[in-house]
Amino acid sequence: YFKKSELINAKFRDAKKNFKLISGAELIWYNYDAIHNSIEEGTDLIIVEGEIDALSFIQAGFDNVISVPNGASVGRMEYFDSSFEDLSKVKSFIIATDNDVKGIELKNDLVLRLGMEKCKILSFKQYKDANEYLISEGSENLFNLTKEAKFLKLSDIYEVQDFQKDLDAYFEEGLPQGKTLGIPELDERIRWQTGRFGVGTGIPGSGKSEFLDFVYSRLNILYGWKIGAYVPEAMPLPLHFSRLFPKFTGKEYNKKIITEAEKISGEDYINENVFWVSPEYDFELDEILARFEYLVKSKGCKLFVIDPFNRIEQGANHSDNERLFIKKALVKMTNFAKKTDSLLHLIAHPTKMSKDDKGKFKVPTPYDISGSADFWNMPEYCWSVGRAQDDEGKFLSYGFVVVSKTKVNKTMGTPGIWNYWYNLNNGRYITDNLDGSERKWDNSNWITKEEFKIPVASVQEAFSYNEDDECPF
Repeated sequence: YFKKSELINAKFRDAKKNFKLISGAELIWYNYDAIHNSIEEGTDLIIVEGEIDALSFIQAGFDNVISVPNGASVGRMEYFDSSFEDLSKVKSFIIATDNDVKGIELKNDLVLRLGMEKCKILSFKQYKDANEYLISEGSENLFNLTKEAKFLKLSDIYEVQDFQKDLDAYFEEGLPQGKTLGIPELDERIRWQTGRFGVGTGIPGSGKSEFLDFVYSRLNILYGWKIGAYVPEAMPLPLHFSRLFPKFTGKEYNKKIITEAEKISGEDYINENVFWVSPEYDFELDEILARFEYLVKSKGCKLFVIDPFNRIEQGANHSDNERLFIKKALVKMTNFAKKTDSLLHLIAHPTKMSKDDKGKFKVPTPYDISGSADFWNMPEYCWSVGRAQDDEGKFLSYGFVVVSKTKVNKTMGTPGIWNYWYNLNNGRYITDNLDGSERKWDNSNWITKEEFKIPVASVQEAFSYNEDDECPF
């Protein structure tokens, strides 16, 4: 791996396709200098999924080809971030990723980052990739096929041939399933897909923002999806950071609890994976979404949250029509998620809460959000968080999430109730074992994969001692 003729990295491969890069070396595109050649010559820059595919194009007569260094690892693309300025100068691209589901995901991510208007798409027909096509059809045919690459259509009219590559992958491997969190009971209820818009609500103080922070942190760790947040109620920023830190590391951000090494590794990880939109005053929605779109292109973010809805500045032209404002806002958020292939969630407060005959709050649904029934009608995910209450109405550290809507049940989950326990040590959630069996708390460091034990309080200890007493845990 060279950059400006300087050796930057090297990759090793054995006969079983095990790969290894030099540890600690910068991760860059394979054949990086082809970017500058493409800029100088004004020619297409071909982007492929592997070094062998790049060599296949070179054998067919195309020198200006680069490859991702780590396969179709969508989300883990720091090599893209460091080359963003150079790539922005390229006239046009030919996206030639593999003809499978992961290749499609990589293709979609590249198109979003590089701009649809600059991307041509190359299909290898019945073949998986450039090398397979070269072996079967020869270099001359690969050359001619590449010359036939076409820009994506900008109109909204499609034929089957326009999405045949995606269709073939679905036929072979089934509909793409939403991502899971590794919590089977919750994963059955809701699975997370990009290109979707969701709304979450709940009893005031029930932890709806905490729950979404947990979900997003877990998706980031498992799939590399970076996070963009507009969370004015969690300000100042260090407050929201300190809420996220224990979810990633398993420990509270406190010098009495974590080591200097844990502090630094946690800060560095969050610095690379979480980005905040934090204006001095509340933004209008268009301004928020414009900054989110910047984070898609410059940082590769795929997870976004607006929390809460009532902190979006309402334009003067809608000030006298709240329902129209809400409807247009929800349409814009839905369109943003689809355009950028991201997962966007809106946290919205319900109307004045009602109580049952025992004096406990009833769990709201999106229909109970102030302003419009469209909070239920338009999103593709709808969920509510509820927390158990004692006889005096005080919240306890266990409760439930009501998943009331997933647009496509086969891929996004089956609506229902998930019962949880909340980990007081790090803000994580686990399934409530209703049968009374022992709970298995997760106190591991997700970043370093290290396991450690933290003394955990019982419910009685957590909620019965006086503030003047020594803390029992």
